[in-house]
Amino acid sequence: MTSISRTDLSSDAANLSETNAGPLDYARSLVPALKARSEETARLGRLPDATVADLDAGGLFGMTTPRRYGGGQVSVRTFLDVVTELGRGDASVAWVTALTNVTNWCAASFFGEEAAKEVFCADKPARVVGVLSPRKAVVKKVEGGYLIEEGMWGFNSGVYHATWDMLGIPLVDEHGKVLDQGAALIPIEQVQILNDWNVIGISGSGSSSVSVTNVFVPESRIASVSQAIEGNYASTHLDGESLYRVACMPMLAIILAFPALGLGVAALETFLETLPRRGIQYSWYSKQADAPVTHLVVGQTSAKIDAARAILERHAEAIDASAASGVYMDYLERAKVRRDVGYAETLIWEAVDMLASASGGSLASATNPMTKIWQDARVASLHGIVNPSLNFETYGRLLCGNTAGTPFI
Repeated sequence: MTSISRTDLSSDAANLSETNAGPLDYARSLVPALKARSEETARLGRLPDATVADLDAGGLFGMTTPRRYGGGQVSVRTFLDVVTELGRGDASVAWVTALTNVTNWCAASFFGEEAAKEVFCADKPARVVGVLSPRKAVVKKVEGGYLIEEGMWGFNSGVYHATWDMLGIPLVDEHGKVLDQGAALIPIEQVQILNDWNVIGISGSGSSSVSVTNVFVPESRIASVSQAIEGNYASTHLDGESLYRVACMPMLAIILAFPALGLGVAALETFLETLPRRGIQYSWYSKQADAPVTHLVVGQTSAKIDAARAILERHAEAIDASAASGVYMDYLERAKVRRDVGYAETLIWEAVDMLASASGGSLASATNPMTKIWQDARVASLHGIVNPSLNFETYGRLLCGNTAGTPFI
């Protein structure tokens, strides 16, 4: 097998990776098993119990859980490395791991100590998932909190393995006037999973829609999303812990590219592994590896994947450094993270698509490993937060002296 090495790390990043070598090594050890289970994962539409157990055993669902509650509390850079490695094995596993960890981070950062103890000190493992934008949410302000009379949320990734759901709701006054956008932490037992996840890519993520009817949420489990975006977190009990001072939207955006980066690496590895067995039909080349067009494709795609990795690593390290400094990341820098996440996603998709096209007619086979990588990469690139056109426009608006056109910066 031909392995694809990582870009050389800076000394600071190397130190971070060495400090958190445990989760990265463990993730790497899971890759063969994840590949072997990939068909089962896709068929189930969620992670198999064995995969959930493996992730729990290595603490990979708890990488962003505070250390005081038994979690890993790793750096954003280590988070990137671990999820990328899982993505080499199965994008659905990487996606669920990324989304669960980032929502665990939200639960730790956005809410106060009372909610944190409910979530992270219970008998069940803390696996928080969530959706910030509701399709429908009818909410009433009542004594001690909010009553969600009815609500529906789509694309609730990882919900089949969750113990808590963090769902976006409007925050209203006693007269029903919307004052703010909020998030409510709800035990998974009070959430109905609608089982409507039926897709062509990342199908094992179990990103079903969910609904809630007449659920009371106490004030302690309500957070202001607008305040979180500005870094005004309620988690004062975690003061001094830099991970929980990380800038909100850069964190929510960058983690969506981690599984895609793993897919890019997997696509190049898969192409090179199968290359010796392929020729180019209707040509003089009995060995595809001898064709200059193949060399061009491999050179271009490896450059795109390495460039995407460099972009994501640089921003992950900058996010970590900003949080460690105690100064919330500058607004324009936060917008730049969104811009560059979109660009990295574009590079990764272009690389995967080129490699898939160079695989020839065999891509039509549903059992071809490259086919699944290609489908997963396409779906991963469609998330609204990583949409390159929108992100480029947003950053361009700011450079031209206009408002961003979105609160999610």
